Formats: sequence, C-alpha cells, structure tokens
Amino acid sequence: MAWTPERLQLLLTQLRSTAVDFTHLEVREASKGCPDLKETLSAFGNAPEGGTIILGINHIDGFRVTGVEDPASLEALVTSQARTSVTPKVQVACEQLSLDEKAVLIVKVEGLAPTARPCRTTQGQLAYLRQSDGQYRISEPETQQLVNSVDRPRQDTRPVDETSIADLDAQLSAAFVAAARATSRRLSEVSDEEVLRFKRVLEPQGGRLTLAGLYALGRYPQQFEPHLSITAVLEPAGNGVPVRVEFDGPLPDLLDSALEWIQHNIRAGIPSGSPEPSPLETEASQTAVRELITNALVHRDLSPHTNGKNVEMRLAAGRLTVSSPGGIWGLSKDQLGWPGAKASVNEFLYEICKFTGAESAERVVDGESCGLCEVRRVLDNAGLRRPEFTDNGVRFTASIPLGSSLTAEDRQWLGGLRVGAQLSEIQKQLLVSMRQGQAWTATLAQSEFGLFDSAEAQEVLQGLVTAGLAHAPGKGNTYVITALSSAASPAIGPVPAGNSPALVGSAPDTGSTRLLTATPIRIPEPIKTSKNAAAILRELGSEPLEVTDISEKTGLTANQIRYALSPLLTSGVVVREGGQGHKITTYSRADF
Repeated sequence: MAWTPERLQLLLTQLRSTAVDFTHLEVREASKGCPDLKETLSAFGNAPEGGTIILGINHIDGFRVTGVEDPASLEALVTSQARTSVTPKVQVACEQLSLDEKAVLIVKVEGLAPTARPCRTTQGQLAYLRQSDGQYRISEPETQQLVNSVDRPRQDTRPVDETSIADLDAQLSAAFVAAARATSRRLSEVSDEEVLRFKRVLEPQGGRLTLAGLYALGRYPQQFEPHLSITAVLEPAGNGVPVRVEFDGPLPDLLDSALEWIQHNIRAGIPSGSPEPSPLETEASQTAVRELITNALVHRDLSPHTNGKNVEMRLAAGRLTVSSPGGIWGLSKDQLGWPGAKASVNEFLYEICKFTGAESAERVVDGESCGLCEVRRVLDNAGLRRPEFTDNGVRFTASIPLGSSLTAEDRQWLGGLRVGAQLSEIQKQLLVSMRQGQAWTATLAQSEFGLFDSAEAQEVLQGLVTAGLAHAPGKGNTYVITALSSAASPAIGPVPAGNSPALVGSAPDTGSTRLLTATPIRIPEPIKTSKNAAAILRELGSEPLEVTDISEKTGLTANQIRYALSPLLTSGVVVREGGQGHKITTYSRADF
C-alpha cells in the first residue's frame, strides 16, 4: 500500500499511544543529516518481509515531525548505506512525503532471500535482528536458524535419545492409535506399535520416540526437551505487578492449560475503563484463541538451535500476544489468515495432532479448517482490528486485540448520535478517529481493519456519509468528520418535500459513484441499500439468524453482511435482537 499523509498520520497516532517503534518499522530524526542505519538495514535484511524506516520524525520528543532539509540528498545517502554498509547489500525504495508542511523520507527495506541470509554489517561482520522497537545482535544459534530456514523442516522426526514407548502417555497414545485406525484400512490391520511407527511416533528402526511423538503424546516431554513448554505473562492494566507462570506436559495439556489461563485472566489484561466485555470471552471466540495457541505450539521451530526457547503468551495493554520460535515457512505474511494459505512446518507433528484429542476439543488440529482464518473471522464479526503478524526470521508473533479501542467517553459521545446504535463497530472506531483529527481513505481502512477489499471499505465509509457523520471534501477520496453541529443528531426518515438534496453524486469522467454530504443531513426515502441487501433479505424470514448463519447462506463476509444490514435496520425492514455486549445477536424480517 502506497504511503499517504493520512496513512502516516494514523501511524504517528499509533506510535504515540504505544510510545515505542514497531518490529517492522523504525523512525529516526534526520534534520541534521543522515543517521547511521547499518544495524537497522541488517535487521530488516534478515527479516523475511523486510521493514520500513521513516526519517524526519523525532521519536524521543513524542514522535514529533521535524522533517528533513534535502530529501533528494538524504535518499542518495541512504541508498549508498544500503549498498556499502551491509553485506549482502539490501534493496531500498524511497518515497518523499509532506506532513505538517515538512518533508519526510520513507525507506522500504526489502528482506533478503533465505539463501542470502544472514545480512551482516560490512564493518565488524555483525548480524542483527529486529525485536520490538530495536535491534539486537544475533546469536550463533539464531544464525543457524536463518541458515536452516532454506530447507523444509524435518526436525519433528528426529529421534530423542533415552526415550522409549514406555515414555508415552497410555491414555493419549491409545486414543491416538484408535483414531488413526478408524481412518485407514491398512492401519486397522496392523499392531499398535506398527501404527505408532508408521505415523512417526516411533523412529522407523529402533525403539526411540521421535520428537513429534514425545511432544504430542509423551507422559512428560520436558524430562527430555525442557523447552517444549509455555511461558505466560500477565501484565495487569494500570500499575499491576506482572505475573509469570509456566505450563508443562504433552502438547494437548499445554493447549488446555493456556486456554484456561487466558479465560481466567483476560479481564485483567483489558485497560481499565473499558465498558464492554471482550469478544474473546464468549464461548464461540474461544475456538479462535485455541487456534492461535495451537498454531504456535504445532508450527514452532523444533531444531536444536531453539533449545532453551519456548512458546510465550502475554496479556498486556489490551492485547493477547502469542510468540513461538521460528519463522513462517512456505507462506508470506500477507497470506496468513486467508483461505488456501496452509503450510505445515512440522508435517509429522501436524499429522499426529490430527488424531490427538484435548479436553478443549475433540482434536488438537482440524485438518480441514484454516486456524488463522478462524481468528480473522472472530475479529471480523466483533468489528475489531485485524490480527498483527510479525516474523523477524527466528521468531513468529501473532497479536490480537482483547476488545474495542473505544473508551467509555467515546461510547458516551457515540450514544449522543441518533444513529450511533446503527453503526458497526468499525464505523464507530473510524468516526471516533475522525473526531480526533484522523482522515481516512478506503485503502487505509481496508488495511487497518483487514476488510476484504477496498470496495468493502468504501461501503463502510459511505455508510458514515449517508448518516451525515462524515464527508469527502473536494474531489478526493479522503473522508473526514462532518461538523458536529450538523451531525450530532441527524434525523432518520424522509426528507421534507421540496427540500431533498441528493446524497449520491457522480465523480466527473470516472464512471464511479461517491456519496456526498448535503444539508439538511437526512437519509432519503427510499433508503439507499447495499448491493448485498437483496441477497440477505431473501434468506431472512421469521426465524432469526445470526451473522454466521447469513454468511453460510449467502457466501458474504461478516462485514459485508453488517454493512448491508445497517440501512435495513435504520428503515425498520429488519429487526435485531441482542447487539454489542450480547453473546448472541440475531436478525429477522420485520414483515414476517
């Protein structure tokens, strides 16, 4: 996505709220010349997705825009550093942008191909990785992780010395053998030991357990591999003291313990003053949380270079973060969470987990579904921002919000808008952000909230325009809030005769249609509906349906359904039971 002033302004708002840089991004002061970037270039070169450097921002002084004096000369100096200060050299692409009437230089650093890593500084031959808001010097085991990431992982089949079939959990292994036999005629005709050997729980020749077999079905895997565990940290909202716990046992036990811990502590991780329960507290959402943890446990790097590194969970600052050793294999970060994006890092462990049960689910792994797709779906239904995925080359991190970013004050303000109750959660967050000075484009909204495409994002923004809450000034596609004196209480209903200004205008010579604001701000009759409204109305009847039910019947995404329902609810064509804060919300036709 190209950089725009709106995108940069949103980024600065996020940086100021967290007070630190991000793993994939670094901002630097450059008003007095080009800073030394070799460590940052090395770290981003070693990251599969690279990273971005923004020059002209003072991160010490509240991320204030200080600008750069000569962007063209600075670009030349940065390009020179990318060629000469690190080896192999890294590719950079620069953009110049103006914000607050000051020039800012944005540098996109491309990650090196796996075969070219590690990227080292020319002086000293030091390699760096990015972690949180800074670089750190890479260790020798991490160097080997980068080198080994070229080939398909096969560490899960490695035999574990001093183990035998006696180290398996009897109940888990018996259930596994029965489940495996039930799906294969050939396996149904062989002995228990042969099933375990064919499925690589046991090594092909000999009596040792494989690492996959020990990890998934062992009585106590940590006896032989202590790092096959979970560390969980709770940082309570406010000034609470962090609480750290460790979980052990076979993989199914780790999964169950982690889920129980999150469910018990989730409220403590939400910032104080949040009036809404977390969508992740509902029973349905626990499936998504389970998938997030399962992904970390099953797809972690099992190579000897990760000894001493376990899976980590953290509840802090209104987010759940799950981190595991190793990076993404066989996929790009942008493919994660979308249908069709599946790649097993530990192929045999994955297969074993398809036949292994846990207290929280019949199977640890559902081979037919996309785990991270489920995470996206739950956040989508709740109107929350997209999950954040980070791969620095040796560690993969997934982070999801525990709840809405809206405060009690924000919701009180929204409650004063007559149409506030009809807005989707994403529309509410967009409107509050506009109130704070942020402008939005469809592309920016799509990226920030993980919407399906820019057309869906455009529909979200147009809904705010239709309600008289936002407008797109001039001929651009940038949306800002409408003056509150006009938008605070927009009327719902027909516009009086003789005073019906059009709310739909055609952009000259483009063939596209864009909603514009007008005065008075009222929704005309007949009410404008989404292109998907007809499909939804065909499925709605007297029996109430949830969004997931409508999605199954129509093939539409949850956001498409929500935005199509909004004007239907406003006009009274559709009625809703439940709403924000309720575990179940249903919709039905009012005329049945």
